Amino acid sequence: MLLDTNALFLPARAGFPLEAEIARLVPSARVVVPTSVLAELDRLVARRARGAPAARALAERYPTTAARDEGDAAIVDLAVRRRAIVVTADRALQERLARRGVAVLVPRDRHRLELRRGERDAGGKDARHLRRAASRRDTSLGNG
Repeated sequence: MLLDTNALFLPARAGFPLEAEIARLVPSARVVVPTSVLAELDRLVARRARGAPAARALAERYPTTAARDEGDAAIVDLAVRRRAIVVTADRALQERLARRGVAVLVPRDRHRLELRRGERDAGGKDARHLRRAASRRDTSLGNG
């Protein structure tokens, strides 16, 4: 499971129970942070963006994985190559990922995440199947 930058801001800015929601929806998921997200968080900390230090501290709690690109392109590339679920509140990124067949966890309200299947996953596979598959896929998301 990959965390996008804005997902890491949710707990600090809105008191969102990110870790609890990930555990509820995909209990055995291995959560990782792409290096591109760390770089973006570092830029935001340097610019003194509200919540950036807390988001960066939360990111430190997870292992990292190397990203080839920057920004959304890095998330899409990693998610497709590693067949990983992505956690993001970014609607444009959600749409890009869905078109590539990537499942996404998105904020539904102030306290819940919702699993949205990618377009290629919509062929009858239910969320329970995706959760089982996610636990198998995410084991391949090691550092680097």
